[in-house]
Amino acid sequence: MSPSCRLILLRLCVVLVLGVGSNSVYAAQTLATNIGVFSDAGTVRQVECHLVASGPLRYPPKAKRYRYVGQVIVRFGISPEGKVVDPFVAESEPPGVFERAALMHVKTWRYAAPTFEGKSITVDDVAVRLVFDPKRR
Repeated sequence: MSPSCRLILLRLCVVLVLGVGSNSVYAAQTLATNIGVFSDAGTVRQVECHLVASGPLRYPPKAKRYRYVGQVIVRFGISPEGKVVDPFVAESEPPGVFERAALMHVKTWRYAAPTFEGKSITVDDVAVRLVFDPKRR
């Protein structure tokens, strides 16, 4: 993926939108909507990816005890079946505290099968920001 596409994606990485518009059939089933990027015959395109299932976000016990606040940006692909593939940490603050919990959480996610123009596709790149704050619970 070119550096300009990565820059655009990083700008879009905070697109965890809880509750999609009520006019959508997905509204009752969608937990979040993320923007993903895929290549269509050499053209980089964006597509909405609808998160439909997720396991619990586990706050690391030591981080909770010391009331650490932080965030992790995780990037991954989505298979045509809606499974998260190849997740990795792109950024984390503070480093070394929340990465494992973030990766374990994202691996539990399931998306509605991604499509573009009625065809099932593999989404190459999605980025999400997970915020860890003991006061938010």
